[in-house]
Amino acid sequence: MNKIYIFPLIVVLLFLSGRTPAQDGQKAEIKISADLVNNFIFRGCPGYSSLADQNVMSMNIQPNLAFKYKNLEIGSWGSSDFTGSYKEVDLYATYAAGNISFTFTDYYWDLSWLNKHYFDYHNNTTGHIFEGAIAYKSEKCPLSLLVATMLYGADKQYTNPSENNYSTYIELGYPVKINNNQKLDLFLGCTPFDGFYGDGYGGVTSFGIVNAGITGSKIIRVSETTEIPVKASLITNPMHEKIYLVFGITL
Repeated sequence: MNKIYIFPLIVVLLFLSGRTPAQDGQKAEIKISADLVNNFIFRGCPGYSSLADQNVMSMNIQPNLAFKYKNLEIGSWGSSDFTGSYKEVDLYATYAAGNISFTFTDYYWDLSWLNKHYFDYHNNTTGHIFEGAIAYKSEKCPLSLLVATMLYGADKQYTNPSENNYSTYIELGYPVKINNNQKLDLFLGCTPFDGFYGDGYGGVTSFGIVNAGITGSKIIRVSETTEIPVKASLITNPMHEKIYLVFGITL
């Protein structure tokens, strides 16, 4: 069998096994949510529909389905624009150990998603990208740190398309709590070399700031039992010389 089904199969099996912890009296949780955003910006970079046509910026609906048990969370996250040109489905697993968390993500986005086979995991033909990430966050220390590297798949070198590029993203975050319902988050993200976050595999090899800005979030109470989280982000990408203002609402 020349195709790899291991990671999606593991995710499905873990979802199906979610009954056992609850039956044992241990706390388990199914998380279901969806964000509606005026456009999709990922780590300072626009969604692939926007990369294909810089004049097209569309609203996106971004659902999330996850299972959490103790320090382990596994789930799926997706994004679809309102033009029908972009669809993304990601699978992920996160394990938290104190203030440090480890995440493995299987990204799947492709402009030719209708013409490609999802279960093609061959390194030179797949539309998937596997990423490993480590994050630090502590209530005692306001600074947070994220380091993420693409390890396998469609992330290829500009000069040698058969070799993986290992595109890397590093972000510092700083939260500012206004009150119980409002907060600000400052963030500064960079890439150490050319790749997905640099100039989109255009041959530039330098370090660059790709995601700098601020996110404000608050909870709007619409009734005694209903609250709606909303947020707005002012995002700049100095390396691309771009700026974005993104509004999102969580359902």
